[in-house]
Amino acid sequence: MTAFWKFILWAMIIWLLPLLNMYFKSECKPKKNIIVGVTLPYNAHDDAAVLALLEKYKRELRLTCWIMLAAAVPSLLLRGHGTFMTYWITWTILACLSFYIPYVRCNKALRQLKEERGWRREEEAPRTVADLKAAAEEMRWLSPWWFLPPFAASLLPLLFDRTLWWLWALNAAMAPVFYLCYRYLYRNRAEVVDADSGRTMALTRIRRYNWGKCWLILAWATGAFNVGMWLTLGHVWLCMAVVLLYGLTVCLAVIRIEFRVRRLQEKLTADSGRGYYVDEDERWIWGMLYYNPNDARLMVNDRTGIGSTVNLARRSGQTIMGLILAVLLACPLIGVWLMGMERAPVELEITETELVGSHFGGRWSVPLEDIESVELMEKLPRLTRTAGTGLSSACTGQFSNSEWGRVTLCIDPRTGPWLLVKAVDGTLYLFGASEDGAAEKIAAKL
Repeated sequence: MTAFWKFILWAMIIWLLPLLNMYFKSECKPKKNIIVGVTLPYNAHDDAAVLALLEKYKRELRLTCWIMLAAAVPSLLLRGHGTFMTYWITWTILACLSFYIPYVRCNKALRQLKEERGWRREEEAPRTVADLKAAAEEMRWLSPWWFLPPFAASLLPLLFDRTLWWLWALNAAMAPVFYLCYRYLYRNRAEVVDADSGRTMALTRIRRYNWGKCWLILAWATGAFNVGMWLTLGHVWLCMAVVLLYGLTVCLAVIRIEFRVRRLQEKLTADSGRGYYVDEDERWIWGMLYYNPNDARLMVNDRTGIGSTVNLARRSGQTIMGLILAVLLACPLIGVWLMGMERAPVELEITETELVGSHFGGRWSVPLEDIESVELMEKLPRLTRTAGTGLSSACTGQFSNSEWGRVTLCIDPRTGPWLLVKAVDGTLYLFGASEDGAAEKIAAKL
């Protein structure tokens, strides 16, 4: 992997640190009377002991940010796709988890202070609070027709390019998936903070509106992404620009919506907590994991922002959380898999019936009776990857060339010459092997 691509990937991920720092730092500001996952009365928001704990929490967040930044620097010295990706995926997971350490520490300290000062509401444990007036307000769902145009746009590439049908189909499926997430991951429960029904209804409308807006933006951005990928296929820099634009659009839109909702929640509840206020801390482990055996729901809304989470008191909630953790812990294996691909040789052989190229479990073949012509190439032309592997030690899958058009590759670009095979139907194949002279031997047999 070149230094240029290392720096590009480094720049694409390193921004996660200031974002995480900003996200966790926002927990210091009271929203719905909640500070770092702990519900506190109005008079406690400016308490000297509370402010001291929050200052310590902010310092720990900054320290975590600097430690993880220092841990990211050595990756620029690594060689190979597999080693680099293993390091970066592991770093990303650790970076996300590391910010929870100061969060949990501050949450536990605030809860202890809450007990010592007598700020805990005694009736919180047995009660489930609901505002019937706010709950009776009709939920106005977005029509599914709003999700139809991006779905239709995503299907366009399938009409013109069947080679990558699985990619176009997968991206097209995202629009209905986003609609289902919008409809069924949201829990239609009023955002009760205190006895003020007007405040409750305003908070509920804000969450509902921005929840739908978030999923709708994701659907339209993905539809545009699918069309953009199809139009720029074969132009590596344009294709990369489309991917980056899609990633930036989705990330910035979701981040902007999340922080906007948090600011509105903070503003609308700035004077709450003077008299009666809702305190459900006993149902939230460390202020972020919902556990309520008396709640039959699997999905619940997060306490602040627009997100949702699972009820860990339900067996299905525990299963979902276990699967998420298993997937996260397994992600570094992607890098290990790439390391195996880099080290695996590209092989080329001829049997009685076909010419076969293989690499790391992948197999590409041409029946001998379908071969129209064979040509040895001493120099590789300029090729653009459309689907497959583009490692320094192996290039396999679908590529394109301005002169040839589509061509199927199974080569080690470091060792030549390479064998250009044209089938009777006009399909082109470029074969090679990690063994020096392998293509020449096969050409002689053919």
